[in-house]
Amino acid sequence: MATESYSKEQSKEKQRQASALSGGIFLISLGVLIVTGWWWPGIMVAIGLSSGAALIFRGKTWQGIGTLAFFCGIAVIVEIARETDISGTVVGGMILVGIGIIILLKAFLFRE
Repeated sequence: MATESYSKEQSKEKQRQASALSGGIFLISLGVLIVTGWWWPGIMVAIGLSSGAALIFRGKTWQGIGTLAFFCGIAVIVEIARETDISGTVVGGMILVGIGIIILLKAFLFRE
C-alpha cells in the first residue's frame, strides 16, 4: 500500500515537473519570437520544443523526438516554400502527405 502511494506521488511530481518544463520552454520561445518577429512558422518550432521536451522528460524519448521533428519539419517546409516561391497549395499538400506517412509508419512500424 505504501509503495503504491509513493509511486503515485512520484508520478504526480514528474507530471508537475514536465508541465513546468514545457511551460517554461514555451514562454522562452514566445519571448524569442517577440524579439525576432518570426511568428510564422516560428510558433511551430515553439510548440515542438515545448511538447517534445515534456515527452522526453516523461521518458517517452522517441515520441518527444517525433513531435519535435514534426513541428520543426512544418517550419522548414514553410521557410523553403517562402524562399523558393512555391505556392501555398503545394506546401499544404506536402504537409498533409507528410502527416499521412507519419500516421502509417506509427500504425504499422512503431506498434507498442
